[in-house]
Amino acid sequence: MKNTTPGPEDSIFKKKGFFIALYSCLGAVAILALVITVTNFGNGYQADGYDEEAAYVGADHVAPYMAQVDEEVWFRPRQTPTPPPPAPLPTPQPARPTAPPAPPTPPPGLPDPEPEEATEATPAPTAEVEEPPAPVASFTPFDEGSLLLWPVYGEVAMRFSMDALIYDPTLDQFRTNDDLRISAESGTHVQAGAGGRVMAVGRNVVRGNYVKIDHGNGWIATYGQLADSKLVSEGDIVQAGQLLGTVGSPSLFGNMHGYHVNLRLTRDDVAVDPYALLAARVN
Repeated sequence: MKNTTPGPEDSIFKKKGFFIALYSCLGAVAILALVITVTNFGNGYQADGYDEEAAYVGADHVAPYMAQVDEEVWFRPRQTPTPPPPAPLPTPQPARPTAPPAPPTPPPGLPDPEPEEATEATPAPTAEVEEPPAPVASFTPFDEGSLLLWPVYGEVAMRFSMDALIYDPTLDQFRTNDDLRISAESGTHVQAGAGGRVMAVGRNVVRGNYVKIDHGNGWIATYGQLADSKLVSEGDIVQAGQLLGTVGSPSLFGNMHGYHVNLRLTRDDVAVDPYALLAARVN
């Protein structure tokens, strides 16, 4: 049987091999550190200083580089940098109002002064002038016992007739008639038959230019066949005998009567014969 027990030679050999390997590793690390140090030192020297012998560049090295650079670049004038715009001046701020000084403090032992009471200025009395009230326009309402003034004085061109047919020369036919037509010359003044309020001022094909007046108590009169220039307006208060306008050209439905005034009278919207109220006024 073979003896496997290690002898003294084997132990020594193993110890020698271990130290040899250890020294080899340490030597390699030292050499590697030296190489790194030398490399870093060489790079730092070239960056910090300038070695004329190592960095010498001949004319043959500069020529190719100069051939690639635009010659005008070397002679181009240097641009002057534009100075920055001046800073805006600070805007003056209005002075803040200062608080009024505090009243002096009385010395100790003296009573505080009583504050003065502000006196209100008494306004000077103003004389009030009372304006008289404006007069209210009014009229005397027409009643059944009153008489109307003739708007114009003249012959009757066509009478009122609601119960029987009468001949109308303009239409060339017999018909009823709800107004009174009084002949007059062109330009004759037309007056209001009684006081009242002007309801309307207008024009139509039957009565031409007209003025419609409310005489009160349900009595309404329409004065037609007037000239274009009328002397009253809607809403006006008129009195008996006040001028309303002048006689104008007859309308299409009254031209065969010549120049005349068309007077239509109603009471509560029912046509009434004006001649019955004007007959007593005929001279």
